Amino acid sequence: MAKTDAERKQAQRERNKHLRMQRMELNLAWGERELIASNAEARGFTDQTEYLVRLVLDDADRIERDRSRNQENDRRGAP
Repeated sequence: MAKTDAERKQAQRERNKHLRMQRMELNLAWGERELIASNAEARGFTDQTEYLVRLVLDDADRIERDRSRNQENDRRGAP
């Protein structure tokens, strides 16, 4: 049997609580907001939040790679 809207919403609330989801508010200029919308669409994202999360996760990966390279260079004595 299909879930009711109320049941789906309750399940979403439970998932969010389990994941410790928190709302974040951003103050953006109109141009920045339009750029996010445009870039998200260009990358195939229908949800701009998912696009922003992907940017953050990708940046975290780049930071980790940079740290690893720097540590390797330190061990080798390279600049």
